[in-house]
Amino acid sequence: MNSSKYNFSAIIQARMSSSRLPKKVLRKINEKPMLEYVIKQTLASKYIKNVIIATTLEKEDMEIVEYCKKNNLKYFRGSKNDLLDRYYKCAKKFKCNMIIRVTSDCPMIDPEIIDKVIKKFLDNSRDYVSNNIEKIKGVWENSTCNFPQGMTVEVSSLKVLEKAWKEAKKPSEREHVFPYIQFNPQLFNVSNLKMRKDFSNIRCTVDKMNDLRFIRSLYSKLENKDDVVKIKNIIQIIDKYPELVKINNKTKFDEGYKKSIELDKKSRFKK
Repeated sequence: MNSSKYNFSAIIQARMSSSRLPKKVLRKINEKPMLEYVIKQTLASKYIKNVIIATTLEKEDMEIVEYCKKNNLKYFRGSKNDLLDRYYKCAKKFKCNMIIRVTSDCPMIDPEIIDKVIKKFLDNSRDYVSNNIEKIKGVWENSTCNFPQGMTVEVSSLKVLEKAWKEAKKPSEREHVFPYIQFNPQLFNVSNLKMRKDFSNIRCTVDKMNDLRFIRSLYSKLENKDDVVKIKNIIQIIDKYPELVKINNKTKFDEGYKKSIELDKKSRFKK
């Protein structure tokens, strides 16, 4: 696939009203906002040239808008709960014909993984590629794909996202960006990237205060705190300080999506 025709901008979703850890995206790690680390790690990708912060129209998210203005970052404001709508309209506004999704609660997202997912999308005529779903007994399901949690990258075309935007109805399909694409294999050609060795016990995503404590602990043990972090750096620290994983390894994987599934059961759009 010809990569020159694509706009390599990553869309990073961010809002202040996280129910489990409010204002988490601007909470500090080594005196810098967590969002700053996400942006730095993402821009270390060989492909990505720009980041766009997709936030909401809520008053409380003006703080994110001000952060973007201060740091000369592109941003978009859209629906708080309809994340699919926010992403699609953001992509349309900034002419992103390729959708590269990264979340603001993953301050150690590995740019090499971002590049591998993008490359697989470019090299294979797929509608969607990510490292957070896996085929289990012939059915696509949410999975860490053996990566440390907090390394999720998702890539699709704008055309595919537009189809989901037009057709998705259920809460789980609107509150998240890609479930309609992931779980309708009869409509879309999807693929994944999986790590050989299982490191999914390492939780590098920030949903709760103990996650933030874990991330702060990891950063405090890096030899050079200004370097871009790779998975290999994280594993080296955990090998040396294995007790660190106990800080936050009790949180169940994919809690947020499972809550949306419960809403599906109550929804008038359920199948």
